[in-house]
Amino acid sequence: MAAPNRSESSTMKNYSAKNMSPTATSTFCMGRFLIDMPTGSTISGGSYKYDFLAIEPVKVMDLNEFEKEIVDVESHLKSVKHETEPSMLLQSVQPQANTKILAFWKAEFSTVLIDIAGYRWANGSRFLLKDDVGNKKLEFGMNRMKEAISRLRPRADAEIPGEPGYCFAGGFIANPRWRNEEASLDIDIAGHPDAFVSVWIYPLASHKHDKPLLERMGGMAQVLGNLATSVHVLRKGDRQVGAYKGQEHLASAPNSGGMRGHAFVWETQGNGTLDTPAIKIELTTGHQDDKGNPQKASFTDDQAMKLWDDILNSFRLRPTGETVKTSDISPEPQPRLPLGELAATGRACPQTGWWQASEAGEIEGGARQYFTAGETMPQVTMLGESSLWQKLKGARPSYRTATVWKLVDYDAEAPKPQSIAQAAPGNASSDAHGLGDGSSHQDKG
Repeated sequence: MAAPNRSESSTMKNYSAKNMSPTATSTFCMGRFLIDMPTGSTISGGSYKYDFLAIEPVKVMDLNEFEKEIVDVESHLKSVKHETEPSMLLQSVQPQANTKILAFWKAEFSTVLIDIAGYRWANGSRFLLKDDVGNKKLEFGMNRMKEAISRLRPRADAEIPGEPGYCFAGGFIANPRWRNEEASLDIDIAGHPDAFVSVWIYPLASHKHDKPLLERMGGMAQVLGNLATSVHVLRKGDRQVGAYKGQEHLASAPNSGGMRGHAFVWETQGNGTLDTPAIKIELTTGHQDDKGNPQKASFTDDQAMKLWDDILNSFRLRPTGETVKTSDISPEPQPRLPLGELAATGRACPQTGWWQASEAGEIEGGARQYFTAGETMPQVTMLGESSLWQKLKGARPSYRTATVWKLVDYDAEAPKPQSIAQAAPGNASSDAHGLGDGSSHQDKG
């Protein structure tokens, strides 16, 4: 994953307390982007999705182990009786050597959702991609899996590919076209066990933008009240990183052990397109150790800010052999999924449009809701009947539950938010959903 950066123009420096001299850097490849860290920094976690397919961590194994795993998985699926079918297994396909794609029911009683698992072995590594589709989209899902598997190859730790495509830990999917792509990465800073950097890249529809970072951070200060006086803001404001306009907020604050650490964040919510995704980068120091004990920050404020600037300035689109600007790259047109397509809570939305929840009863926000392709299909909040005491307090009982969403309509444009005057009486305000409470879109761990 990490490769030495031999460029003489690199500005990265290793900011240890004793040594401020420049040193070599390591370049990390994630998705279609690169970021530099001090040499010796290591990956401590990450997750990847390509074209709605979840990529499992790569496993080292020989070919015999791989073949045995496939036989065992397939045999198990054949041995389990399905409620309406002879077994759980629906399809077993070998599109090429050392590759197997299995389609099977999500549960023994399920007749709606199907899981698809794509296995591939190459150069001592086992790759596994996962997907789930509605029962009427099995062929569509199998074809999507076949295409991704056919483009996948191993990638050595030190390799930074020169062709267009998508990087993940231990592998690469070659494709000049942008797909719906997500990536997250945690990197431990070499020589500083208390410090790590987190990077998230994910699609975010323009109508789903939260309040800007600095506005949310201001709201958090109000929530903290007197505790906010212990937070020292070192720098904040608008900041452009490469072609991406965003905002940064740099602060130091005491950790659970009373020692000060740093919480730096930069964020852009993008423009709602595949080549202008939402991006968030964070630097944390004073983090607890493996046993949960707080650690003293190994950086001074000035050292942490200098390291932050170098890391942020190194973030860039990975150059390829093709001189193509991201703005010139457009996703391949995809046919609309038919009405009636199903997607369970937790799955990435496969089609922009209006979706109907399967739960009966009154649902906060309505049972019919609009989602954009790439969003995570949410749980629903069910509303119950209020008791007299709850009515007096203006409260209402509610609980959240998973559901299955059904595609019921298309819409070329996102619904426009209602004004207060237009909103129906009793509708929950946006504050009830936690907007503007200072929380980020994704959190480490």
